[in-house]
Amino acid sequence: MIDLWLRSGTVGIVLIPFVLLFAIAAGIVWLTHLSPARAFFASCVGIVGPFFGSVALLFSLFAAFLANDVQHQASQAQMAVNREADGIRTILRLSEALGEPGSPLKSAITGYAQSVLDSEWPAMRQGQLTTVNLDALRRVIAAALAPSLATAAGPAVHQAIVDGLIEVRQARRDRITSADHQSAVFNWLATLILGVLTQIAVAVVQLDKLRPQALALVVFTAAFAATVALIGLGERPFTGHQIEDTSLRSAITSATQ
Repeated sequence: MIDLWLRSGTVGIVLIPFVLLFAIAAGIVWLTHLSPARAFFASCVGIVGPFFGSVALLFSLFAAFLANDVQHQASQAQMAVNREADGIRTILRLSEALGEPGSPLKSAITGYAQSVLDSEWPAMRQGQLTTVNLDALRRVIAAALAPSLATAAGPAVHQAIVDGLIEVRQARRDRITSADHQSAVFNWLATLILGVLTQIAVAVVQLDKLRPQALALVVFTAAFAATVALIGLGERPFTGHQIEDTSLRSAITSATQ
């Protein structure tokens, strides 16, 4: 269920928490003040405010842990993109330095970077990178390992090209992994359950009057839903447009300079 919500797009990620959590808040108000069980809840009046704080603290801690994990993954994804761009730029510079013998490698690595931007990047933005086309990367590998290039480059330069290729491959793998990453379901469930329990805690300290209870629930539920929505947007860094392709584009641009 959490995975379906995270794949519902920006509008769904923002709206669904508000709709569901305010529905829960409305249900709590109805149950404690308007339902046939009102007599029972009226007999429980007297629970003091500090009771709410202990549950809220647990919720805030789990929310902070979850947000930190999401932010860390977003940082890792951006680092992977930057490393991939650095590897592409390294291969470009070395292939240009070789002159004519390096032209096939230069064309292959430029084509690879362009295919990432034209094909893979839009798919990652939409959360639909289900298949990976390795043709462009295979062309780069074939050009980098061609005997003619190794002869023209010499051992040291060719080793630097191979190192750059390894960096591109590893960074590409990390980028694709990050595009489909999701924090542990346990962390999400713990945050949501503790958040709902905090809603209940807010309600039970305001059992004597309907309006104070409703107002307190509105304030906390708005904060709860906003927190969940913001963390949810960060969970998919590519679809949330947190990850920029500037480094990849500048790497391609540098090939013409």
